[in-house]
Amino acid sequence: MPAIFQASKTFIGAPSPAELGVLVCERPGWPPFAESRYVKRLSVIAAGLGMQLFAFAPWTWNPRDDSVKGWSWNEQSRDWEPSNRRLPSVVYDRAWPESEEEKLRYRRALKAVQTAKRLVLLNGILPHKGKVYEMLVKESEFAAYLPPTALYEGASSLALWLRKHNGAAFLKPVAGSQGKRVLAITLDSGGDAALSGRDDRNRPLIRSYDSSAEALRRIDRWIGDRKYLMQPLLDMRSGSGEPCDLRALMQKNRRGRWSLTGIAARIGAPSSVTANLHGGGKAAPAAGTLIAQFGERRGGELLEEIANLSSSIVTRLEQTFGRFAEIGLDFGIERSGKLWFLEANSKPGRSAMSSAGEGAAAAAAEQPLSYAKSILLRLATTDARRSPPGSGCASPGRVIHEFDHL
Repeated sequence: MPAIFQASKTFIGAPSPAELGVLVCERPGWPPFAESRYVKRLSVIAAGLGMQLFAFAPWTWNPRDDSVKGWSWNEQSRDWEPSNRRLPSVVYDRAWPESEEEKLRYRRALKAVQTAKRLVLLNGILPHKGKVYEMLVKESEFAAYLPPTALYEGASSLALWLRKHNGAAFLKPVAGSQGKRVLAITLDSGGDAALSGRDDRNRPLIRSYDSSAEALRRIDRWIGDRKYLMQPLLDMRSGSGEPCDLRALMQKNRRGRWSLTGIAARIGAPSSVTANLHGGGKAAPAAGTLIAQFGERRGGELLEEIANLSSSIVTRLEQTFGRFAEIGLDFGIERSGKLWFLEANSKPGRSAMSSAGEGAAAAAAEQPLSYAKSILLRLATTDARRSPPGSGCASPGRVIHEFDHL
């Protein structure tokens, strides 16, 4: 059920040439959508760049007057204010549907808008993790960094996987995020099974069974009709024993060129199977974390390897799946020093960037806005050239690749 929309302010007719919409899922409560602190920060930065920014849910679009119900941050009153706004030409997707029902509603609403209007989506959408793996594993440049991966196809497929991988496996949903609903299973020599993971609310999940067959049945019931991937259970712990991975944030700058915003380590609780910050992990400087565990020379080599690999991966992802403004890339390092690429995220969080070096946190929020502004300015210039003076006509927004050469 959508949040109650307060009395609207004066309708804002024509969209500003420097106006950016942020897609959210409006919901009851206050603030009226998730990730409001980040959107507020974007609003403040956007104002400094001469831009107007507001959040809206795509299902509030009214095709009769091409308006949406927007939420704008008022720095003077320190609160969110509702207003009817004209549908913007460029939108930044930061929506986080909380359920399958809300996810379906969001997708249908956005598709309806896109069918009627030519929106420029600031960031594309990656296909599920299995599709990304299938594409990358065919490239010799990346294959050595990808852990063996297979689609879960029932209890028998997991039993075979466990036999091939020393009685241990890691399972994750193909469309999952934030470490939710991941699961690790280990079998001991006596046939007992231990399960650890996170549930759909990201709470720790720990179970043990004295029969591997019973564990497999429980896992199959828990997975249900969801699509899951199976991987080996890699030993990616820090020197002090906590689960550890690294997040590299790649973003386009105002000229549309990829740049590495930063690399941060994420360290989970000792009893956790993931290092995700949403699951209780904490961020730490990548350089210090790697040097402490692998020494200065190897730690530096790993950082350079991650930076180079990140640049190559985002280029390849964009060539295959369309244009993006930012992609988060997750890496793991086994205690032996072996580097693995784990997954890519087209809607990356940026909390870890506070530990990624001087200026990384600020750049993480500013880069999408600088890139969006360059697109908006090009749109305005192109519309002015295509529309005769005084005609009152403007051509619709173009697809994003027209602006990537900036």
